Amino acid sequence: MAVTRVSNTKNRKSERIYQLTVGDYNNGKGFQLTSEDTDRPLQMTFTVDKASDNKKTHTGNTASIEVYNLSPEQERMLDSRFIEATLYVGYKDGDGLKLLCSGNLTECSTTKRGTDSITQMVIGEGYVNLTQSKLSRILSPGQTVQDVLNIITENMPGVARGPMVGTNLNSPLIHGWRLNGTAKEELDRITKAYKLEYNITGDTLTVTDVNGPFSKSVTTVPVISETTGMVEAPFRTTEKLNLSKKDKRVRYGVQVKVLLDAALIPSQVIRLEYGELTGYYRIRAVQYTGDFRGNNWYAEMQCNAMEGDDVTVV
Repeated sequence: MAVTRVSNTKNRKSERIYQLTVGDYNNGKGFQLTSEDTDRPLQMTFTVDKASDNKKTHTGNTASIEVYNLSPEQERMLDSRFIEATLYVGYKDGDGLKLLCSGNLTECSTTKRGTDSITQMVIGEGYVNLTQSKLSRILSPGQTVQDVLNIITENMPGVARGPMVGTNLNSPLIHGWRLNGTAKEELDRITKAYKLEYNITGDTLTVTDVNGPFSKSVTTVPVISETTGMVEAPFRTTEKLNLSKKDKRVRYGVQVKVLLDAALIPSQVIRLEYGELTGYYRIRAVQYTGDFRGNNWYAEMQCNAMEGDDVTVV
């Protein structure tokens, strides 16, 4: 069995870098901020929340980004209602920049704090595609859950189709299916009816079984340990999961905090190596926090145990 293992990760993850791109998709204007543009790049903080099941949120995965001392021209540009933003973060002495979030500006405000002007942007991943247009389509009896998901995805031009795995994807629609709502409303409805989860992260739609990974293979899963970026001792958690009636197992989980790595995403399997908690887990939710000039540059994950045939160990 092979797993992704990086030795002395903490030593390689020291010099933080970021790249924030903000643009108006209606007129093509925008600006880009990077940590390597000037001798003193702008201060930035962020909190990004992602989950394996976007049914549980009103808007999907979200990010709150605060940028200090934008120019007046940059502030004015944010007044448009057609703003998209993409944030990459990482380490100059590590793997470089990785995509953390990409989506639409849903809220924006600027406040003064002492001599600083602080602009807060709230970004919803896939927000416009999920909420701003309605579908109207009737599927015939005999078509499948997968057909419904395909139609919804086709009506979200800014969202790519990612992994779609699940026991009920090929279930036939006995009485057909009527689509008559926003993409989010329809994704919520079909995945609830057929015991699936979905999320949009990095402009990509992923669908899985409840508590199911998007890939069962553990050949290249990230290893989380004290030598690969774990910063605090993980601890066990429990949560009631809406599993099938046939699944009587108690699903334990863990909460684990690591150095920020945007490649750790919902529905992904990780291997935790820490005493009696050692094992495979699926990321259920993750919060990324960053403060370019402060202490925060972390990812805190809520994970559920993978057991038996949940994963494929070769």
